[in-house]
Amino acid sequence: MKPLPDPESVRRVVVRLTNWVGDAVMNTPFLARTRRTFPNARIAVLGRASVASLFTHHPDVDEVWTLDDRSRAGYREAIGRLRRFRADVAFALPNSLNSAALLRLGGARVRVGYARDRRGVLLTHAIELRPQDLAVHEVKYYLRLLSPWGASGGDPGPLKLEVTAEERVAFDRWLKERGIGLETPLIGVNPAAFFGTAKRWLPERYAESAAQLARESGARVLVTGLPGEREWAQRVCDHGGAAFHNAAGEMKLRDLMTFLDRCRLYLTNDSGAMHIAAALGAPLVAVFGSTDWVTTAPLSPKARIVRVPTECAPCILRDCPIDHRCMTGVSVRAVVKAGRELLGSTG
Repeated sequence: MKPLPDPESVRRVVVRLTNWVGDAVMNTPFLARTRRTFPNARIAVLGRASVASLFTHHPDVDEVWTLDDRSRAGYREAIGRLRRFRADVAFALPNSLNSAALLRLGGARVRVGYARDRRGVLLTHAIELRPQDLAVHEVKYYLRLLSPWGASGGDPGPLKLEVTAEERVAFDRWLKERGIGLETPLIGVNPAAFFGTAKRWLPERYAESAAQLARESGARVLVTGLPGEREWAQRVCDHGGAAFHNAAGEMKLRDLMTFLDRCRLYLTNDSGAMHIAAALGAPLVAVFGSTDWVTTAPLSPKARIVRVPTECAPCILRDCPIDHRCMTGVSVRAVVKAGRELLGSTG
């Protein structure tokens, strides 16, 4: 095993980000700890286009590189960039063989990642996976990769994302174009989830919950989602009425970040958008069913989880093979109660 460099001597660090939006947001405490561990280093992050823009203007990141690792040309381009950067230390946060191979071919001197997917030989410091590593929150899972420098313990700290003043101004224009006053309180609803239907609460219950909270607070409701989720979002709007606007597909990732930065309340499934809201300090109610509320809970004092214990959850399945009881058991009353608590605490 290669000797570890002294943290203060490290000048260049590369972090290969995870591939899903929610996981990438949960990388942010790792980035903050990396900044503190290597105080003199320039930190570059390397991630797919679907996550890279999260880190534009991020205080713990100096360079953001977009990775197309699904094509030979994109892979070769990433290798060339890594070789020119000449990283002293590189971290492979995804568990894949591909991510470790990329850092090896890119010439990083010290390469750290979990010893998974038969990739230990490609890493200079392969961290052995322990059973307890799979039972902790994902944020702590990533932080353990700093254990060779004794920097993995303690409070992991908050999730963190940043939006700019210019992005806020652009979002104000977006609202005006849709007839929404800048002083109008905004409630968001995220009824879809990319992973599968098992994570989705019922759209009519989202509509009823948001409509009730909007009446009580004088808010407009924006229903968010990807372009392919617009039809699902429309189901919420159809049940919700005139105060609802279908914004699915109308916002790019950083537009969504800017919306969540000013959102009074966000009702959401376990999703990437949920973690973005948590990182920006948006009050949020997260409905959990098929996924693990211990390892992927939104890390925020302004987050409330609503779930109904069932014998089959968490199953981590894309689609429910039985009666979706983990979601049908969640009531409008429970979500509205959690939403009222948060609206009251934020004025």
